[in-house]
Amino acid sequence: MVVLPDEQDSSQKVVQSILVLANEDAEQRLVHEALCCHDDWALRFVANEKQALQAILQEPPALMLVDMQDVEKHGINFVDTMRRKHPLIPVVLLTRRDDDPVYQALRHGAVNYVPWKCIDTGLAEVAESVLLAAEVRQCRNRLLSYLSRQEHRFVLGNDTSLVPALITLFQETILGMGICDQAESIRINMALEEALLNAIYHGNLEVSSRLRNDPERGDEPYREQIESRRKLSPYRERKISVLASFDQSQARFVITDEGPGFDPGSLPDPTDPEHIELASGRGLLLIRTFMDEVRHNEQGNEITMVKKKHYTK
Repeated sequence: MVVLPDEQDSSQKVVQSILVLANEDAEQRLVHEALCCHDDWALRFVANEKQALQAILQEPPALMLVDMQDVEKHGINFVDTMRRKHPLIPVVLLTRRDDDPVYQALRHGAVNYVPWKCIDTGLAEVAESVLLAAEVRQCRNRLLSYLSRQEHRFVLGNDTSLVPALITLFQETILGMGICDQAESIRINMALEEALLNAIYHGNLEVSSRLRNDPERGDEPYREQIESRRKLSPYRERKISVLASFDQSQARFVITDEGPGFDPGSLPDPTDPEHIELASGRGLLLIRTFMDEVRHNEQGNEITMVKKKHYTK
């Protein structure tokens, strides 16, 4: 059971800060007029990218509005910077021309856009929608911080397209429960990806990593055998089992494949400089480096990985 602290007084309005990057007074007035009806929104205006990044460091806004004409390369560079440095701040684009590269900017991290000609009728609605989504996300993260234990069990086929979605699910729990920070969660992601793909490629499909070192064809024979065995019995019927458990002290992952396994004692030491360039050792090196505990079962078809919560004073 999850127990939350006392709810906040609903009569007290929470003022949300909106940072607007627009360098013309007329543009700033248009935005102000479109959003001034919301007394729980506090607008701040900046004229360029440098001022925007400084303002974010002083007080991170709940929402960022960006005129695509006032930043380099129609906003794409700035949106990309925001995604990398401030991923929790949603960016909405203000567009002026039909040839603004909105699609590219959205792919780089912006969450929505409003044409300037629709500012008076569309901006408030879009801002409300984005702020609500961000608030739900923040509440979910806060809720997860009070979660005492969670467990997931999956039985999957050899569909590698599901691996990123599975890892993202685990990452949300890891971050929400405070087991590690954003940077460390990326390292865990890398280890999980290697372990899951190993279970599929080397475990269920029994494809040797030695095929990746063909002197003439590179990893082409490796890829060809993977695609071939996806369609052949008994390889195509095999499953992988993934058990992930989380509590306030650690995250634990157990990945089991249905292949014949291998002798764990035969694995080369991935930290040995002689093995560092081998394709077969790269995944194990990442797993052992990024996880606190790593072990295989005797059959060699199951790996257990533990990441402990590192408390900071």
